[in-house]
Amino acid sequence: MYEYIWDDQTGGILLTTNQSKFSKEPRPVYSRELDILGFDQHWNYPHDDSAPIMWAEANNYYYRGKLVAKTKGGSIYTKPEIVILDTPEPSGDMLQFVDIKAMCDKNRNILETLVQETIQKIYNTYMEYRNKIDVYYVAFSGGKDSVVALDLVQRALPHDSFLVLFGDTQMEFEDTYALVEKQKELCAAENINFIVSKSEQPPEITWREFGSPSQTMRWCCSVHKTAPQILALRELTNNPSFRGMAFTGIRADESSSRSQYDDVTYGGKHKGQYSCHAILNWSSAEVFLYIYDNDLLLNETYKKGNSRAGCLVCPMAAYKNFFFKEQSYGGDPKSRLSTTMYTDIILETTSKVFATEKDKIDFMETGGWKARRSGRELNISEDFCNESLEKGILTITLLRERTDWREWIKTIGDVISISDSAIEIVYEKKSYTISRRIKGKQQVFTVDLSDNSKTDIFFGSALKTVFRKSAYCIGCHVCEANCPNGFIKMHEGKVTIDNKCVKCKKCHDVFHGCLVANSLRLPKGDKKMGSVDRYGNIGIEYEWVVDYFTKKDGFWEDNELGTNKIKNMKSFLSDAGITLPKKNTITPFGEKIATIGIETEAAWGIIISNLAYTAELNWWVMNTSCGMTYTPVQLQSMLSDKVASENSQKHIVSAFKNIFASNEILGKALGLGVCLLKEKSSNRVLIEIQRTTWQHPIPEVILYALFKFAEACDGYYQFSLSTLMDDSLERDGISPSRMFGLDRDTMIGLLNNLSTHYPEFIRASFTLDLETITLSEDKSAEDVLNLF
Repeated sequence: MYEYIWDDQTGGILLTTNQSKFSKEPRPVYSRELDILGFDQHWNYPHDDSAPIMWAEANNYYYRGKLVAKTKGGSIYTKPEIVILDTPEPSGDMLQFVDIKAMCDKNRNILETLVQETIQKIYNTYMEYRNKIDVYYVAFSGGKDSVVALDLVQRALPHDSFLVLFGDTQMEFEDTYALVEKQKELCAAENINFIVSKSEQPPEITWREFGSPSQTMRWCCSVHKTAPQILALRELTNNPSFRGMAFTGIRADESSSRSQYDDVTYGGKHKGQYSCHAILNWSSAEVFLYIYDNDLLLNETYKKGNSRAGCLVCPMAAYKNFFFKEQSYGGDPKSRLSTTMYTDIILETTSKVFATEKDKIDFMETGGWKARRSGRELNISEDFCNESLEKGILTITLLRERTDWREWIKTIGDVISISDSAIEIVYEKKSYTISRRIKGKQQVFTVDLSDNSKTDIFFGSALKTVFRKSAYCIGCHVCEANCPNGFIKMHEGKVTIDNKCVKCKKCHDVFHGCLVANSLRLPKGDKKMGSVDRYGNIGIEYEWVVDYFTKKDGFWEDNELGTNKIKNMKSFLSDAGITLPKKNTITPFGEKIATIGIETEAAWGIIISNLAYTAELNWWVMNTSCGMTYTPVQLQSMLSDKVASENSQKHIVSAFKNIFASNEILGKALGLGVCLLKEKSSNRVLIEIQRTTWQHPIPEVILYALFKFAEACDGYYQFSLSTLMDDSLERDGISPSRMFGLDRDTMIGLLNNLSTHYPEFIRASFTLDLETITLSEDKSAEDVLNLF
């Protein structure tokens, strides 16, 4: 909220009256962190954690306003390197504690203004929604932000008007559990109800059933946090459709995605669930000041160098944080309170073969395990549900029945009859007969979908989901939580679905139909698009493309590019539809791009809408996610699914680097890849690439991408927004939300804009639970180009 400066008198921070646009997230540094890093070899300081000694911003360490050191690198088993920049105290004298009391006294007036504004916001939100909400609760994690949020809520509201909910993932820090027990006692003394939710399945089981979580396989949050919380609140309210409001400790400065949050948000996944982000605009400086000034509980993990209180082993954590976690909580391979148990499971279940112990360490250090995208990288994956569609006949072979498909099939239609040889079911007013036969230990189901109607397509997809659930479901309770009516019950691995099921298929809204199936799935081979290694290790540079559009067909005789670069240019321009294959002459599409202007976002938005259907850029769009950052090693690991050669993997990553780093429109403006580079000799070395979102999407480009999507899906011109944005569905079309990292609200705004201005192309309706998008079947992507 407020800017801060260093205060050399107190050794602390001093808030100013200027509002901050961006906070560097300062945090206090205690002696234990200094010990873990090895600062005791350089400085003389008290080995006492009663108060902090200095402050840190990311890897920079400040003592009484002076930058004295920074750290470089570091990973799970490797200590970060210390770089001493200055002497904290002259002549090596003992470092002094931060004077907490004096610091708080100096900041109290400014901080109190923020506190009163926040308390008023909490109270106003409570009053505005109290007739809509069944239960108010503080979403408590044991971290600093939730401690502050809880204290502010208990100051703003009557203590019997809300409760505190701790979502116990069973993978929290030992220090977090200690703090939770203390907070429970404090709440009891204030007559505040404190409840705990947790999955009935412990993490040592789920990690071996699902495979370890990764940056794209984050099943753990749904299984161990969200679902147990929803079910605990249902039980408390005795209402499966309860409306809840969570007071959270989410802050905008924590991430780029959270900076886009409103003070009150409505949950898209679980209908009726609201969140009030009470301290959304607070910085970490204000959070720590409030804790110190009010003598609140502080999780001991912060004193050990951990910047966040969360799960012991999280694929989203930074490398340096892994080191502090390992130093603080490693050691016992049999304890779920130890990082070692989880790292052992990662190594136990990976399909990667290690020749030496060093190979194992390198795998963990470089984060190769965090890049897992499918079951191919696991040694526990098997196909238990095979599907094929030939001449309109869908065949599903069930090799294992873990939960009863007779229960799951209730979720897709009205079941008329079930016999040993057939199932009669009505879906969307159409009758289907599913034949069933036993083949050894396998069950084989077939159904005629030869009409290839929209109803057939959706029924086939729903039927696949039913049998995937039957083959893989372990009763993780996510589908139970997703059911808005409480018609699904799971207990000890058994699933029961009430006959009153309304077929809303919310339980189908998980990737690949089942989180276990998705995590373990073995890719069957992708659509043939040619080699992913399309542009060598050089890629394409923006200036080459600009030069081409200056000279057009004359470019081929008048350029300074070598043989390999020319080869890449021909492939790139042909892939984009700008030139004819082999002839290399400009196409009408290329002429349109020239008219629009190759130096515009519109031109590159249209180009990427074409390139997303070609091998190399298709891989990038479909395998990287908005908001995620990828190192070269991670990308190479991800590419191993498609490319066996390590050299080819490196070439492709190098090509992506050159494509995005040279083209700020494509890389930064459209968000395809923001590159962090390091100059080394005469080369630019890639450190990481981040996918972001297109900040100012052009509606007409999105319309073009929508028609490309519909045409790739064989004329699929009517669909819901949820379907459009569901990347787990098997289809050839690529949604513009996937291409450009657009969220649901942004898409709704764009679609409404397009419906208003181009009703002859598109109609979109978003009212209550209806979200229909209809494209005109007499129009095409080519027609959209005429709008530019």
